[in-house]
Amino acid sequence: MKISQKISLAAVAIATVLAGSISPVAHAADALQLYAALDYSTDVATAFTAKTGIPVNVTALSTGPLLAKITAEKNNPQWGVYWADGAEPCAAFDLDKQLLHYKSPGAHLNAIGAQLAPKTTAYQVPGFTEMVGVVYNSSKVRKPTSWDDLASADFKNQVGMNNPSVSGPTFPFIAGLIQQLGSQDAMKAYLLKLKSNGLRAFDKNSKTLAALNTGVINVGLVQSSAAITEVNNYKAKPVAGLTPAVTYLDKTTVLPSCLAIDGKASAFQQSAAKKFADFVMSSEAVAIMVKSNSGDSLFWPTLVGRTPSTAITSMPAISSGKVQIVDPYKYALIQGEVQDWFTKNVA
Repeated sequence: MKISQKISLAAVAIATVLAGSISPVAHAADALQLYAALDYSTDVATAFTAKTGIPVNVTALSTGPLLAKITAEKNNPQWGVYWADGAEPCAAFDLDKQLLHYKSPGAHLNAIGAQLAPKTTAYQVPGFTEMVGVVYNSSKVRKPTSWDDLASADFKNQVGMNNPSVSGPTFPFIAGLIQQLGSQDAMKAYLLKLKSNGLRAFDKNSKTLAALNTGVINVGLVQSSAAITEVNNYKAKPVAGLTPAVTYLDKTTVLPSCLAIDGKASAFQQSAAKKFADFVMSSEAVAIMVKSNSGDSLFWPTLVGRTPSTAITSMPAISSGKVQIVDPYKYALIQGEVQDWFTKNVA
C-alpha cells in the first residue's frame, strides 16, 4: 500500500489551509531540511549548527499537515529529516521504501529504547511520552476511573479529544484502543459511544486544552506532556473555576518520538541528516530537549544515563502493566482509513 493511500485526505485539506499562514523560509541548497512537529526542534537545530557549522532549515507544523506536505512533495521531496511523535508514519514511509536506514553508532539505548527501536533501523527513537493523559477539571467533575466511565452519565458533554488527522499523537492512542479492545469495530463502537455521550473533537492538544480552560469541556484526552503542562501552567497562574488534575487509565499507550531520513534526498541532505541524527541521539541533545521551555520537553529519554524532568514521574511506568506498546508497522497500514473514518463519524 502506498504512503499516499495511508495519509488522510482530511490532512491534505488541512495542510492546504495552513500553508497560506506559514512564512516561507529560504530553501538553501547547503542547509539541512528538517520537517518537525516538536517544540524543541529549533533549539536542537540551533545547537547542531553551532556544533557542526551545518545550517538547518526548520519547517514546523502539526504532524497531520506535515505528513500531508510530505505526501504532496513525494515526486520531488523537499525534506532531509522528519521528526515527530508517533512511529506509524515512519513505519508507513519505510513500507513505501522512502527511508534511508541508519542507526547512530554512538547511541546507547536503555531497555525501553531498545524495545521501541525498529529492527529495520528505518528510524530512531530518542524518547517517548504516553497517550493519553486524561486531564480533568476537578472543580467540575470527579476523577474518571476507566474508559467505560468516560461514556457514563457523569461525563455527558464533558469530554474532548484531538482529531488524529491533525494531531500526530492521537492515532497511536486509537491504535492502542484497537489493540486493547480487540478490533477496529470495537474501537469504532467505543468512540461512537463517546460521541453519543457528547464527545467533542478538536484539532490538537492546544485546542483541546483551550476548550478545557474555557469550560467548553471538563475532561481532555491529550498527550501526557500536554496534560502535565496544563497542570504546571495552572500552578504558575491559577484560573478561577479551573483546577486541572491528571490521571491515566488502563491502558495507556507508549508514544515514541521518531526521527527518519529521506532515502531520496540529495547526497548532501543525507550526509547532513546522518550527522543530525547522531546529534539528536546524543546525551548533549537530549539534555537540550529536556531543558527546553516547552511541553514537548516532558518525555522519557531512551538513552542510557539520561533522566527525564521530575515533572513526569506521575506517568505510569511501562513495568506497571498499565502501559502498552503497539506495533507501528501493523497500524501504519490502516492509519489513513481510520483517520478518514474519525473525521467523517466523530469530528
